[in-house]
Amino acid sequence: MKPARIAFWALFTLCGLWLQNIVPGVDFLAPGLILAMQEEKWTVPLWLGVLWLFLQEGTGSLPFGATLLWYGALAGLYFFGHCLFEARNFLFVFILGVSLGAMHFLLLGVMVLLQDQTVPVERLLTESALQALIFPVEWGVVYLIHHYLPDSAHAA
Repeated sequence: MKPARIAFWALFTLCGLWLQNIVPGVDFLAPGLILAMQEEKWTVPLWLGVLWLFLQEGTGSLPFGATLLWYGALAGLYFFGHCLFEARNFLFVFILGVSLGAMHFLLLGVMVLLQDQTVPVERLLTESALQALIFPVEWGVVYLIHHYLPDSAHAA
C-alpha cells in the first residue's frame, strides 16, 4: 500500500475515533469499511476491520461480540446489496445507512438486555437516526477525498 493511503487510513481512524467521542452512539468508522470494501482490495478492509474491531471492543462498555456482530452484519449487508445494486451508488449507501440505523436499535437493545442494563428508548432512537443520517453523508465526503488523493488513478 502506498504511503498516501496509509496516511489517509490512519488520519481517518483518528478522526473517526475523535468524532465518536463527540457524538456517542454513532460509528464513524463504518463508512470507511464500506469504502475499503468497494475498492475490492481485500487485504485493506480485512486489516482495517480487525484494527477497528479491537479499538471499538476495547473502548466500549458492552460485552465482547457487539462490535463483531456490528461489522459482520455490515459486511453481510454490503455483500448482499452488492449483488443487487452498484456498490458505489449513493442510493445503495443510503439504504445501507438506514439498515445500520435499524440494526443499531436492535443490536444495542438486545445487548443491553443481556447485561441487565437500561438505555432510554429516546436515546436509542436518536442514536439510530443519527447513524442512518450520518453514514451516507460521511461516506460521500470520504469517497471524494479518497478518490482525489495525489496517487489515486482517479485524481485529476
